[in-house]
Amino acid sequence: MTRRHRALALALLLGACGDSGSGTTSSAGTEDAGGIDSLGVTSSISTSGSDTDSGTTAGGPVMCESESDCDITEICNEGVCMFDGNWCGGAAVDMQTNTAPNVMLVLDKSGSMVNDNNNWDDDADDANDDGFKDSDPMTPATPKVTRWRSLHEVVELIGTQYDGNLNLGAQLFPSVDAVPALGPDACLVNSPPEVPVAPTNASSVLAGIPGASDTSLAGGTPAERGVASAVDHLLGLPDPMTGEDKPQSLIIFITDGSANCSTNANNDDQLLEYDANLVPTITDALAQGIATYVIGVDIENAPDNQGINPFEVLNDAAVAGGRPKDDPTEKFYNTVNKIELQEALQGIIGGVLPCIIQVPGDQPDMTTLRIEVGGDSYPDPLPDGADCATETGWRYTDGSETFIELCGAACNAYQQSGEMSFNYDCPPLG
Repeated sequence: MTRRHRALALALLLGACGDSGSGTTSSAGTEDAGGIDSLGVTSSISTSGSDTDSGTTAGGPVMCESESDCDITEICNEGVCMFDGNWCGGAAVDMQTNTAPNVMLVLDKSGSMVNDNNNWDDDADDANDDGFKDSDPMTPATPKVTRWRSLHEVVELIGTQYDGNLNLGAQLFPSVDAVPALGPDACLVNSPPEVPVAPTNASSVLAGIPGASDTSLAGGTPAERGVASAVDHLLGLPDPMTGEDKPQSLIIFITDGSANCSTNANNDDQLLEYDANLVPTITDALAQGIATYVIGVDIENAPDNQGINPFEVLNDAAVAGGRPKDDPTEKFYNTVNKIELQEALQGIIGGVLPCIIQVPGDQPDMTTLRIEVGGDSYPDPLPDGADCATETGWRYTDGSETFIELCGAACNAYQQSGEMSFNYDCPPLG
């Protein structure tokens, strides 16, 4: 896949500082036949003579009120466009990021997600559930909300935060056509998914799922059918890459209970029974290269009325998906409020963002590359032989200098924000 880095902030400074000799031209902002999206900046620079120090036209100096009135090579000085002695050229260059992961959100839309009896303390201000804020026993706690509202708000936040860094899609189980009645119509699942995986797709994901305040959600928990549909979709995506740059595909499976609606059910009553096909389906997906992260929404570690412990089932699903938590007892991400749900999703998505990133174009002459990420600036690459696992900063992945790898805190900051910038700096004057 080819796309522009979401947070690209380039200062591509070309040529030598100071006086100019012959005319030069630099341009960017084109789109090639492959659909590479550029930064949309075009500069056309022409200077002549041995002492260019002011902006002129055929009629004389160019007057200005601000630098926006002047050429890219100039500054506005006392109302006249003057040549900027600190300028070393300017251009914008496409950046190709070939490793944006394909992420399918498989979301529980069953009736329990909006059942009043399941409303939860989304902002965790009333842990003892006495109706008053834990921090101020005289102040009423904020009202509880539906689990779906919290999930929708977190999906919106995550989608917006990482929109330029993921190829995102959404699969509901059951579909919006499911009904609140026992029978096959409670188990409907769309295939292909409601929102196919695509770049910068957050707005489509939000448009394709019920709104945060929707309380009409209904149906069973056909989780296996939802995962199976998501797997089929991910396997069918075109693969423009080869080798190590092939985008990884993964599922983030979010549910508030045990799966039912088995495709093996012979009657309506059996649709209510636990669907043991979920874990094998997740296992098969991993064998085909699709990992599954599992997030639970307030899962109780106790047997239900069928004798099935959903906590244990989701632990098994997380292990089968190949991405379990490093925890001896809780292998899936069990969340009890929106804060934890958000932390789980941010941690998962941040962890799959690649910290190996393609450099946007050849480095201009007489410049040095400086990386900014997480509010910190890294003007120089790590020294040869540095251990990326223990050092913080960046380094080129090989002698071609076409890719960099963010290391340590720099990688962590990028994975949390999805933002960074490449800056090409001129040497200091003098």
